[in-house]
Amino acid sequence: MKTKNSLFVTTILASAAILGLSSAALAQSDSQKRTTPAKQDKPAPKVHKVWTNDEVGTLRTPADAYAEAKDRQAGQGAASQQPDAGNQTSASKQPQKGVPPPTLTNPKSLADADKMIAWENPDIAAQEEVLEKLKQDIEQATADQKERLTKLLQQRTQVLANTRNELRNLETKKKELARPPAPSVTAATEPPSQ
Repeated sequence: MKTKNSLFVTTILASAAILGLSSAALAQSDSQKRTTPAKQDKPAPKVHKVWTNDEVGTLRTPADAYAEAKDRQAGQGAASQQPDAGNQTSASKQPQKGVPPPTLTNPKSLADADKMIAWENPDIAAQEEVLEKLKQDIEQATADQKERLTKLLQQRTQVLANTRNELRNLETKKKELARPPAPSVTAATEPPSQ
C-alpha cells in the first residue's frame, strides 16, 4: 500500500509539475502572439512621386514667391493707406494723372533708392528671359500644353509689368529724394490776419 500511495503521490506531483510548466509556456506564447501583430502592422512605405516634364513647369520658383509677396504687399499697402471709403468724394476716388501709385518699398534715402533700383534691374532681366523661354515653349508645345503655357505666360507678363511699374515708382521716389526740400512758411512768421 505504501508503494501504491507513493506512486499515486508521485504521479500527482509529476502532473502538477507538468501542468505548471505548460501554463507558464502557454502564457509566454500568448504574450508573444500579442506583440507579434503589433510589429507586423508597419505602415506602408511612402511612395515617391515621379515628376514629369509637364509637372515641372507648374512648380513655383523663388521669383514666383517674391512676385506674389509683392502683389500681396501692394494690396495691403493700398488698403492701409486709403482713408475711410465713406469720407472720400468722387473726385478723390479717381486716379490722379501724373501721380504714381505708392511703391511697395519706401526708400528713406538716395542710397536706399539706388540699392532698390539695383535690385529690380536684374529681376526684370531674369523675368524677360523667362518670358522669351515661355514663348519658345508655346511655339513647340502640343495643343493641350499650349493653353496652360499661355496662361502661365499671361501671369508672368503681369508680374513683369508690376515689377517695371515698381521700378518706375522707385525712380520717381529717388528724384523726389534728390530735390532739396522746399522752404516752408510757418504760421509764426506770417503776419496775423485781421
